[in-house]
Amino acid sequence: MSMTSTPSPAMERAHEGYVHDVMLWSGQRAFVTAAADFVRQGVLRGELALVALPAARLRAVRAALGEAAEQVRFAEMESLGSNPACIIQAWVDFVAAAGDRPSRGVGEPLWPGRTGVEVTECQLHEALLNDAIPAAAPLWLRCPYEVDALPDEVVEQALHAHPWVTESDGTAHPNDAYLGDDLGATAFASPLPPAPAATIVRTITPETIRVVRDLVLHVARVCGIPDDRAADLGLALHELGVNSVLHGRGSGTLRLWRTSQALVCEVADDGLVADPLAGRLAPGTEEPDGRGLWMVNQLCDLVQLRSSGEGTTVRVHTWL
Repeated sequence: MSMTSTPSPAMERAHEGYVHDVMLWSGQRAFVTAAADFVRQGVLRGELALVALPAARLRAVRAALGEAAEQVRFAEMESLGSNPACIIQAWVDFVAAAGDRPSRGVGEPLWPGRTGVEVTECQLHEALLNDAIPAAAPLWLRCPYEVDALPDEVVEQALHAHPWVTESDGTAHPNDAYLGDDLGATAFASPLPPAPAATIVRTITPETIRVVRDLVLHVARVCGIPDDRAADLGLALHELGVNSVLHGRGSGTLRLWRTSQALVCEVADDGLVADPLAGRLAPGTEEPDGRGLWMVNQLCDLVQLRSSGEGTTVRVHTWL
């Protein structure tokens, strides 16, 4: 398609504000064509575009865009979304850079091969995207899901988390399967699965924060985690320990265990994190709180945060 083409009716914006839609796809060639057409039509309309996909699909879409690719931003989702809690900031920054200019994006946070805990956090991320972007922002964000390669329950959850759905001809319309804007907050307040019975357990107090950090460093090295990554993990657990002391009624509980894939470090306390987006958005210079959780997400491989009136749990996974 030449750069002088006009947008097809199917690619017209669904409405003037934020559109977060799910596109269920099957077949690599069909996906690449549909994704490239969607992005190209935005470029033709003078919109900004960001494509964040796994590397192989990213290369294919870039090639299919031809000369239009010169006006598109690209990001490899394996890097951007390795920790799903880091993805929202990228879209928030993209919207801020666009200002009042309409924009569109393609983002695939959940692809075949993601581990169970990664799938869980991608699903929470998708639900929270409905809260993170202002309703009036002129962003059309499309999230593709490969139906032939993902479990049925993952596809079903994707439908529940997106207010809009895209048909095979590119037409977007409101999604009857969407479960509502409270989905993210509800998931954020739901407890994580219990920690295994055989764990290392320590109490975190002002006097033991340093001991807790040293213990984490020691266990990480015993697990074969390189020194630089162990140091990042120790710093993250120090921040979580400080948060527990400051906001968890003066103390918290550290649990450590190992799975076949990761060293898992959990900090739990009686505090409450009221904002489900805490740690996902960079705190402003005038904001005294939130820096610790933001730092933890930047330092660690994968972070799970859940909070309710029953308390707060932060579970950090470091891949082995």
